[in-house]
Amino acid sequence: MSIARTAAPTIVSGSVARVRLAWVLPAVATITWVVYVAAEGHLGRVLDQWAAAVTMVFGSFVAGSTPAGGGAVAFPVFTKVLEIPPAVARTFSLSIQATGMVMASATILLAGRRVDRTALTIGTSGGMLGFVFGAVLLGDRESTFWSSHLDPAYVKVTFTMVIAAMAYIVFLSLQVDEADCVNVITGWNRRSVGGLLFAGLVGGVLSSLTGSGVNILLFLFTVIVFGLHPRVGVPTSIISMAVVSVLGFVMFGLIDGQLDLVLDGTGDVVSVGGSPVSPLDGGRHDVFGIWLAAIPVVVWGAPLGAWVASVLSKRALIVFVGSMALLEVATTIVFLDQLRSDAALAAYFAIGTAAAIAAVHGLARRRHWFGTAAPTDPEPVMADSGE
Repeated sequence: MSIARTAAPTIVSGSVARVRLAWVLPAVATITWVVYVAAEGHLGRVLDQWAAAVTMVFGSFVAGSTPAGGGAVAFPVFTKVLEIPPAVARTFSLSIQATGMVMASATILLAGRRVDRTALTIGTSGGMLGFVFGAVLLGDRESTFWSSHLDPAYVKVTFTMVIAAMAYIVFLSLQVDEADCVNVITGWNRRSVGGLLFAGLVGGVLSSLTGSGVNILLFLFTVIVFGLHPRVGVPTSIISMAVVSVLGFVMFGLIDGQLDLVLDGTGDVVSVGGSPVSPLDGGRHDVFGIWLAAIPVVVWGAPLGAWVASVLSKRALIVFVGSMALLEVATTIVFLDQLRSDAALAAYFAIGTAAAIAAVHGLARRRHWFGTAAPTDPEPVMADSGE
């Protein structure tokens, strides 16, 4: 594979009108939300889910500024702190990312930020296939929220292992000179296409379980194997996760009816997707209410995160992304009590994390296998101008 080195990623290349339009969209979404909540009398339902809105203040910013996605905040906080079932947290993560990350993607495209379209197409295609595969083969469609056949604790730990690998590689990239990064990948061959397609496939399976994953795998593969500049890798991964999130929103939220909930007078969920269920605690199972409460936060937070990521230096961006990843690992260790009581789970976590880090390290050392060795006459990548 040959790699084309072009001028540095430009933060804003679109017209001023396009950039302003990027901020008009959240305003329109907010006004629509206010009208809907008032007309349908959902204010009390929204207020009951204030914890979700507070969580997504940070989660939406992460969704727009890093390759981790809002699910990287929502899933661990919801499952470890708020004790929301993993399947509910997954559906919420996908639904809210279908709102916030789509808004962030619109901001990225309107602002003219550089995206590797070929990598985006290949990785997202694999992600969508993996998502459907994971949902159908690993999920229990007979359960109320299409939960996974896998042990919830192992799902949580697996997600953390992938995040740990991301933390390792982003901090490792601090040692990479910007002149060794590229802004666009050309000369695709079967190995490189197959490798990225497989990374997207694995990320899609993980996304079907946790609500996030294809963005992380796409970022890792393009940055460590293809040497893509993080400023290009981040928006590319955000758009990829936005597309997969819309797929998950349609599959779980609309077709399976997980957003079609009926509450009784006490706020418990008594019907999901038109089917009666034994009363479920609304605070932990009302996916629609949780989603509705977080919408006005994420439609502003995700675009804001995308803008901040565009003006940070490469080093600051990498440190921020890596710090968020380390925070996720720390919360797993602190809040997942089973890690301290289940020796098998603890061993899986320790060995799996080491294996994940070793895998990404091995990929970085074998870039030539994918035909991604750096060219001998590179045009250096300059730092963003900040204009």
